[in-house]
Amino acid sequence: MTPRVVVLGGGPAGDVAALRGAQRGADVVLVERAELGGTCLNWGCIPTKSLLATADLLRRIRRAGELGIRVGEVEVDFPRMMERKEEVVVAMRGGVEAACKRRKVRVVRGEGVLEDGAVRVGEERLEYDHLIVCVGTEPSGLPGIDLGHPRVVTSNGVLRLQTLPRRLLVIGGGVIGCEFASLFAPLGVAVTVVEVLPQILAGVEPRVVREFRRLVERDGITFHTGRKVEKVDHRDDSVTATLDDGTAIEADLVLVSVGRAAQTAGIGLEGAGVELTPRGHIVVDEMLRTANPRIWAAGDCIGGLQLAHLGSAEGARALENALGVGVRPMDRTVVPSCIYTHPEIAMVGLGQEAAKAAGHEVKVGQARFLGNGKAVGENEPDGLVQLVSDAASGEILGATVMGVHAVEIIHEVGVAISEGLTVDELGDIIHAHPTVSELVMEAAEQAEGLAPYLS
Repeated sequence: MTPRVVVLGGGPAGDVAALRGAQRGADVVLVERAELGGTCLNWGCIPTKSLLATADLLRRIRRAGELGIRVGEVEVDFPRMMERKEEVVVAMRGGVEAACKRRKVRVVRGEGVLEDGAVRVGEERLEYDHLIVCVGTEPSGLPGIDLGHPRVVTSNGVLRLQTLPRRLLVIGGGVIGCEFASLFAPLGVAVTVVEVLPQILAGVEPRVVREFRRLVERDGITFHTGRKVEKVDHRDDSVTATLDDGTAIEADLVLVSVGRAAQTAGIGLEGAGVELTPRGHIVVDEMLRTANPRIWAAGDCIGGLQLAHLGSAEGARALENALGVGVRPMDRTVVPSCIYTHPEIAMVGLGQEAAKAAGHEVKVGQARFLGNGKAVGENEPDGLVQLVSDAASGEILGATVMGVHAVEIIHEVGVAISEGLTVDELGDIIHAHPTVSELVMEAAEQAEGLAPYLS
C-alpha cells in the first residue's frame, strides 16, 4: 500500500521533505498557508542576498577608480532594487512550484491544524500515515517596542520598504542584524547597531569578529555592544531609543532583529501528543521523530541552528526515516554557517574556543587575504582563514573564513572534516593558483610550519 505523507509547511525543510517523499514513492500532500519556499525564499536568504548583491556592486563601482576605471556620480534606484529582489523571489518560487507539479506533490493552500489523527485545512481532512511538521519560525519582538508602528520593522517588514531611511537603528547584532547593516550602509544610510551581548555575531571566533568590526566601522557602521535598549519613544516621523547607559539614538527607522520564534502554537501539536519546549520548539529524537510515532519534525521549528540548508537536510532525513528508507540518525557534524556581510564570514565545525571546550589541545593555522594574489587583484585584501586542528592527531576540527568568496570556499573544509583529513593531508592537496581558495591550503601548511610564504 502506498504510504500517505502530509507535510505541514512549505519552506526549505518542508519542500525537500515533500519532494523526497514523492521520489521515494509516497503519496504526498504539502500544506502551506502562504507561499512555497517559506521564510528563506520569500523573506530571508533569497531576497536579502539579491539586495546585498546590489550593495556589493555599488561598493565596487565606487572603488573602480582604484582599478583604473573612471566613473561619474552613482545614483541608487532603491525602488528598482526592491523590484528586482521581488523578480528573483518570484522566479525561484516558480521553480519550487514546478518541482512539486513535476513530482506530483499535491499542494494544499491554507493553515493546517492537527485534529483527531489527521490534518484539517479548512473543510478538508487530510489523512496520513506519516506527518512531517516543518512550520518554521517568525520574527520575535521586544517588550516596549511597537511592531505595528510605521517606523518599526522586523526582517520581514524591512523587505517591503519603498524609500531609504536616512538613519537606521538595528536592535540585535546577530547574523540578520549585521547583514542588514552591511546592506544599508553603502546605500548612504547612517546605521547604528545595538547588541545586548558583549560581542556582535555571537558564536563567531572573537578574533575574527574584532577584525570584522574594525572593517565595517570604517564603512560608517556604529556599534553599541553590551548595551540594552531601555525605552523607545515613537513619533510619527522618527524614533528615539534610550540605552541603559543613557545614550539616546535618533532614527528614522528601527529594525528589530532579536531572533525568531517557532510557529508551533495553535495548530494542535500538544493534543496530538507532540512535546514542545518552553520556547515552543518541537522536541524530536536523533531520528527526528516526535513523541507521537507517526509525527516527525524538521527545520527551524525544532530549534538549534536556523539554517535553510540544515532544514533541507533534516526534511529529507525525517522523511526517509519515516518511510524506513536508509534509516539513520541526523548527523550535524558538518554544517556550514555563512554570514553574507561585507566581508563575508563562513564557518564549519569547531572554532578555537569550542574545540578547547570540547577537550582538544588545539593547533591553529592561519593565512591572511593580504598575501593572496587573487584577493589583492580583485581589490579585496581584507580577511583571513583560520584552520583549527587537534594538536596531537592533526585532525581538522573546524575553520572560520572571513573575506571575499568565504561562503564559497568553506565547503572544502567541510569535506575534509567529513573525511577525517589531517592538516598535513589538506596542505598536500594541490590548489590552483591564483585562487582565493588556496588560502585554505596555506593555512593548513602554516599550521605545520611549512607554508613557504608565511611565518
